[in-house]
Amino acid sequence: MARRLPSLNALKAFEAAARNESFTDAAGELFVTHAAVSRHIRELEEYLGTELFTRTGRGVELTDAGRLFGQKLTPLFDQLADAAREAAAVGAARTLKVSVEPAIASRWLVGRLGKFSELHPDIELSIDASNRLVDFHVEDYDLGIRYGRGGWEDVEAFKLSDVVMFPICAPKLLRDHSAIQPANLADFTLLHESRKEYWADWLKEAGVQAEMDWRGTVFQNHLAIEAAEAGQGFALGDQILCTNSLVEGWLLRPFSIDMKDHGSYWIVRKKGSKEQATARAFREWLMGEMVETNRRFQLIKAKDQKTVAKTAPAA
Repeated sequence: MARRLPSLNALKAFEAAARNESFTDAAGELFVTHAAVSRHIRELEEYLGTELFTRTGRGVELTDAGRLFGQKLTPLFDQLADAAREAAAVGAARTLKVSVEPAIASRWLVGRLGKFSELHPDIELSIDASNRLVDFHVEDYDLGIRYGRGGWEDVEAFKLSDVVMFPICAPKLLRDHSAIQPANLADFTLLHESRKEYWADWLKEAGVQAEMDWRGTVFQNHLAIEAAEAGQGFALGDQILCTNSLVEGWLLRPFSIDMKDHGSYWIVRKKGSKEQATARAFREWLMGEMVETNRRFQLIKAKDQKTVAKTAPAA
């Protein structure tokens, strides 16, 4: 059965006028005259048999019927615009520009992007690795992947994963020190991030109160983990950045003590913006990959616990 609908031009004029609460602003947005907007809205009122605006000496005001109609009509126009964009993009590449912190870009994201491309060959990713917090209001980015506590201004933030931290080292570092305890770390080189106190925090978590000798190189971003893989000392890593290397055997967890970090991994976009289909696809894929990484880390922990139980002396 054919739908009985008002004129599309009349609906467009009313939606713009209702959203702006101004015939003049609606006319400017639609590139038509004030008189054309007024004529379309009168046409729509006649079609509906009810007033949508009250004309006043200072302009116009929405009636109750007009306000309700406008609130329902705007989301429908948004959906129509999205549908048109998605239809136009079928068979053509759609670009998604993402700002990513260097650590997670290098150690976690880049090696997985092939899987995303297989799932979404029509989405062309542009990845910019930087510690700088982009301003979505003035810079041409669709999404960002950040580490921190959240609560950033002017962005919508969705948590991807909580973070736990733990010591890591290359296997060769433990060949002659299989019985190492947390308190023995003072005798080894510790690899630091910019905040050296991370090690003090973890040692406290492990029940070690002794003062530490802070010798060791200070690194930015993920370079402390890279140095640990090269056998240069003990670093602190987290389950997102280190699980791959733990699975491959490039790194070991000499202790089973984890420290909950103050930060988490987040995906962010411009506050108040509507999530586009490309951004939604990338966010959902990211969340799935994070879940899988955490699942693999839990398997590593379970394997470590079994190893400890087997090697523990009998009572």
